Amino acid sequence: MSRSSPASAARERRFRLAWLGCLLAIAAPVVVLLACLALRFGVVPLATALDLITLTIAWPLSWVGVAGAALAVRGWRGAGRGGWLPALIAVVAAGATLGLFIWHFQKAGATSAPDVTSNVEDPPGFSEGVVEARRAAGAVATDRWADDRGSCEGLASWPGQVAPGVAGYALQEAGFQIGSLGVGRATGVRSGLWFGRTYDAVVRIRPGRTDVRVTARSDRATDEGEACRLARAVVANLG
Repeated sequence: MSRSSPASAARERRFRLAWLGCLLAIAAPVVVLLACLALRFGVVPLATALDLITLTIAWPLSWVGVAGAALAVRGWRGAGRGGWLPALIAVVAAGATLGLFIWHFQKAGATSAPDVTSNVEDPPGFSEGVVEARRAAGAVATDRWADDRGSCEGLASWPGQVAPGVAGYALQEAGFQIGSLGVGRATGVRSGLWFGRTYDAVVRIRPGRTDVRVTARSDRATDEGEACRLARAVVANLG
């Protein structure tokens, strides 16, 4: 019975080390993916999927993933042929995951509310159809953050009257699906890709002024400034 040479056994150990590092590196993104799937299928609420599973569990795991990537690279150096694959997967997964978490926490410093408008004194109201859709989805009342609607820095009304088609185009360019287009207003709805956070938007058109409002359906007190960014994007696309 033949035996493996010492060099072959060492390569095998290195190869296994590289794959072990790869498994550690992909642990965090796999946990986030499972959290998103559980949320989409109604197994857990948003607070559990985002705050508990993603930000409390997966965030520390992303640093474990960096250590795993280093381990995979170390293993690759002596693994011989094929050892580059787990090392490459580990480096890409760990780097992308940690980078996305850091980007998220940078956004989390935003102080704007999940309900913002360009006209705090006379905010655009939502139609009965939008209100009904929000009620059916279990969304919070549209006056949930009434006192903080002016918290979006840099958001201002468009100084002119636009056509409903232009308002619809502005909503689409900001990532909204058109809900309705009519005389004096356009509405849209947008759901996020990962955690499915949904926003309703309305563009109100009046002579000499066009106002925008974006409101989250979730009851989270912060949305990392997403409503503010969406509202500014809509206004920017009106011109």
